[in-house]
Amino acid sequence: MAILMVVSAAIIAQLVNDPAEKDSAGDRDGILEKNSLGVFVSESRNYEDRLVFTYSPKNPDSKFDCYLTYQFRENGNALESVDKEFYGNISTENPIVLEFPRKKDFTYELETAIKDKSGINLYKNNTEIGPSTIVNETSN
Repeated sequence: MAILMVVSAAIIAQLVNDPAEKDSAGDRDGILEKNSLGVFVSESRNYEDRLVFTYSPKNPDSKFDCYLTYQFRENGNALESVDKEFYGNISTENPIVLEFPRKKDFTYELETAIKDKSGINLYKNNTEIGPSTIVNETSN
């Protein structure tokens, strides 16, 4: 029953709220993707020596226990993969933060999926970061 209430609240929040806007400091992804509820928003920060990705609920009043799966690639080669790592009590004050080292003139890709305890897709994204660009692609 509680899961149904959370899922319903997430869908209602998506219908009420406008998608997050893009800003020059990073990328805010607010796209409701196919097969995903899109209840999280991501922010990508591109620094000279590192990349920082932050995932937090769109609704500032929400808190989630969830599982994060991701694969981080450098020039097409997998550097790090995580399958269903648990994160508890995720909120806007306590987001999921991933940080990776960065080399000049390399291209990086991060494929991310966040699911709740019952396996419902809350968020799914594929982000590519080139030497001077950030490109977001929706995943099906």
